[in-house]
Amino acid sequence: MADNQPLVSIIVPVRDGESSIAATLESAAGQTYGNTEIVVVDDGSRDGTRAIVEAWVARDPRVRLIAQTNRGVAAARNRAVEAARGELIAPLDADDLWDPTKIERQVRRMLEAGDGTGLVYCWWVSIDVDGALLDCSPRWRFEGPGADILLQVNYTGNASVPLYRRRDLERVGGYDVTLRERDGEGCEDLDLALKVAERSNVAVVPSWLVGYRRSHGNMSTRTDRMWRSYALALTNARTRREALSSASIRKSQHQFALYLAGVSFRSGAYAKAIRWGFPALRSRVALQVLPSVVSLCVRTLLKLNRPDARRITSGVHFSTWQMPQPLVPYDRIYHRRFKRLRGA
Repeated sequence: MADNQPLVSIIVPVRDGESSIAATLESAAGQTYGNTEIVVVDDGSRDGTRAIVEAWVARDPRVRLIAQTNRGVAAARNRAVEAARGELIAPLDADDLWDPTKIERQVRRMLEAGDGTGLVYCWWVSIDVDGALLDCSPRWRFEGPGADILLQVNYTGNASVPLYRRRDLERVGGYDVTLRERDGEGCEDLDLALKVAERSNVAVVPSWLVGYRRSHGNMSTRTDRMWRSYALALTNARTRREALSSASIRKSQHQFALYLAGVSFRSGAYAKAIRWGFPALRSRVALQVLPSVVSLCVRTLLKLNRPDARRITSGVHFSTWQMPQPLVPYDRIYHRRFKRLRGA
């Protein structure tokens, strides 16, 4: 990369992550983009996480470690941003993996999109604890003013996807630590993306660059808390944007309920899946999703849904793989709605 490329600060919050943190740091350190630093905040780990990170600090001058008592993921990320020196900020959760070209391609897109763009996202794949491919994200291609769409469907996917301009994070006050204080931890990443998208444009790198790891211990599997967290993030958005229509809010609620139904279904909590899916049945999107859900249920019953033989590990260029269709093709379902919201 050219000498004038901006510094990217990769921020990694971690708590009790000894089983995955080494692979995650290897993924961050192995990026093809050369001008990076890695700021790890150990949020009160009780296992061997700190020793693993300290070993990385000793051998890679780009890695720094900050230790704090347990204050939650939002506080850990904010602490990392405060300590970061980069013009651009790339969050990375401590059990996720990146394609080696992720940062290089997102920085290029950020610079191409111009100063008015504060968030660049990409596509992601879901993997199991062993790195086996489970599903791939919809092929979102939305760019420009992004808040209205993001409220209705989370095209940023998860915390390890976006690349932000540091100045935009500072303008919106960073991650909201009060979600944890209000027993609503979980949607801090969506809340932040909404705040940034309300004030700047978004852009996309149309390629799968993030391996999002699913496990039974993931915060996203605690569906009741995730709903509380989402409700708080939605309340925050309504406070900032009094002109939000009741129809937009309703569509947002339906989509998030469908998301939680999917989370419950994948974890085998079928009663919960029905409970979360039922409130959304009156929405048009639920009817469009229904054929995919029926197919998924049949395949699950016949035990046809098996992990892909391909495995994502640090250093693997999975963005070059031919990916299957997502289990629920939200990109096709939302295509017409996207065009309406963009005024096309």
